[in-house]
Amino acid sequence: MTLRVGWLSTANGAGSLGMLEAVLTAIDGGRLDARLEFVFVNRSRGHSIATDRYMELVESRGIPLVALSSRDFRRDRGGVPWSRLRGEFDREALSLLSDFRPDVSVQAGYMLYAPVLCQSLLMLNQHPALPGMTVGTWQDAIWDVIEARSPEAGSMVHVSTEELDSGPVVSCCRFPVFGPDWDSLWSAAGARPGRDRYDSDIGVTRLFDAIRHAGMLRERPLVVRTLGVIADGVVSLEGMRSGSFGQAMDLTDIVESDVAGMN
Repeated sequence: MTLRVGWLSTANGAGSLGMLEAVLTAIDGGRLDARLEFVFVNRSRGHSIATDRYMELVESRGIPLVALSSRDFRRDRGGVPWSRLRGEFDREALSLLSDFRPDVSVQAGYMLYAPVLCQSLLMLNQHPALPGMTVGTWQDAIWDVIEARSPEAGSMVHVSTEELDSGPVVSCCRFPVFGPDWDSLWSAAGARPGRDRYDSDIGVTRLFDAIRHAGMLRERPLVVRTLGVIADGVVSLEGMRSGSFGQAMDLTDIVESDVAGMN
């Protein structure tokens, strides 16, 4: 049975657009038995060129687009701290999505913590860090790798829970950041590269950007392959709902094969 997928994104960058394009390409090519029930974007038209481009792609494919600007939502309520508005925003989003019945929804570049949404929808979050590593933004994840001189970086897909970036992990992939392809970048970045030198040191900038690029290349097939094992019943929907689906799947080998096929 075709997997019904909801899709949530802030739609404000190349990573978000790339993940959406990758899933649509996999569906079109018959590699993923799924359909997108809706795309929810917490931005409005005119926010940025990237957001407009994202929305145009969704509408060109005939996918229902639901937009609710979190920026406008906060402004209209006097700019109070977002921590006081999360629940209210989530409930408004759920109202707008009430006619849809996704089997699973994916947060793909969705930059909001959504404690009420994840109670009502089975949601997966693509997070650009390995299990047990960074909780926070993709920028934080990269800096943690650089500043700790970690031998590898990676990405995971986990069940969204009320605890930020900490739900049960469904899948992950990893890639080395040391070795012949990386040594010159680390050398140019110096002995103690850090976020305080990003704007002033071209070596640090290039290392950061290289890790980001490598991660983005792998995030896309990881999301596609994860939805694939769910669509095929390898990971059950009920198991994800109960948190009893077993050990996380390390999809590194198949993701690396997909990345190699892009070249």
